[in-house]
Amino acid sequence: WLKTSCFILGGVRPFPVFTMKMTGLSLLGLALAACASLVQGSLLSGSRSTSPVEKVVKLLEELKTRLEEDEKTEQQVYDKYACWCEKTTARKSEAIEGAKSDLRALGQDILSLKGKVATLAAEIAQGTTDIATNEEAQKEATAIRSKENAAYM
Repeated sequence: WLKTSCFILGGVRPFPVFTMKMTGLSLLGLALAACASLVQGSLLSGSRSTSPVEKVVKLLEELKTRLEEDEKTEQQVYDKYACWCEKTTARKSEAIEGAKSDLRALGQDILSLKGKVATLAAEIAQGTTDIATNEEAQKEATAIRSKENAAYM
């Protein structure tokens, strides 16, 4: 986590500079360690009153506690959200698979019904032709009977 780099002032590198990449908690931990060593030094020297350094250490420790509590709360919220995502994803994938199978089945139903419609349309056309032929035969038979009846009378 420590990287050394140098400032170049007028082409001269007077001293190395350390750049740190830390998270908030590790930086807080480092500050606590430094303040704790100062507090221990002041306690060892015999000072019993609350010094500003002790107040800062106490505030930092309280901040650390609050940060840890916030982390736990946020982790619980995240876990709940992740669980919701997993359940929703599973539910949606099941719905998609069901819809795909429904599409296949409905496509097959459509094809079979189209065939049935074509068959019934052909039967209707044949029935219409048969009716027309039958009506023509009835007219001819009625005309023949009328002639025979008129000749008989």
